[in-house]
Amino acid sequence: MAGSLPVFPRLPGDDFTTSLHLSGMRDKHLLFNRLGQPGQVHVYSSECRAGERLRAQLFVPVLPLGGSVVPSFAIIAQSLPYSADVAQLPIELPAGFSAVVAPPPNELIAATRDVLTGVQYYPGPIIDTKTLVSGRCYLMVWSPRNHMGKYVVQVGHRWPWRWTYWTQVPRFWWQIRGWFGLDRTAAYVAGAAALVGGFMAWRLARRRSRRA
Repeated sequence: MAGSLPVFPRLPGDDFTTSLHLSGMRDKHLLFNRLGQPGQVHVYSSECRAGERLRAQLFVPVLPLGGSVVPSFAIIAQSLPYSADVAQLPIELPAGFSAVVAPPPNELIAATRDVLTGVQYYPGPIIDTKTLVSGRCYLMVWSPRNHMGKYVVQVGHRWPWRWTYWTQVPRFWWQIRGWFGLDRTAAYVAGAAALVGGFMAWRLARRRSRRA
């Protein structure tokens, strides 16, 4: 998860006309959301260019009190190089569109711990394709078993090299651990330590200036 921009979007629409717009499908983003009702469908959309790589991966969060879901997801666009398992989609495709569907994995093998936040998750299936024409592309998430719960989907393939991303890492740590329902006491301890360290450095500098 480290290296992806976390996004905590509002409730997406359940069809193509009411889809929730994303800023893009190139830079790596982590979508943190929740299927709140049985049969709910989340549809995200973005403008894509011809030949653009479309990549998405499911992460199943390990939550202290449970409450995660293992959904299906799909990438939908015009003129994909191939189309797979379209019959599994919960809604009908618009004319001229094709889809690649990733069904829920049969089993979750081993949880992975994120180096930045310390949260745990099961890496899920990956869709990696591209669109052959420019236009709108979609990401769809749903549970074929009508389950409810939290999920994480990573979209994009480019790492965020902008310095502004790294300045926001403490905020990302706070947001992600809170979404997972994990303890954030370490943030208070680190903040208090920084204040004490800053105060001691100020006192030392002040003493030296007086002696001078």
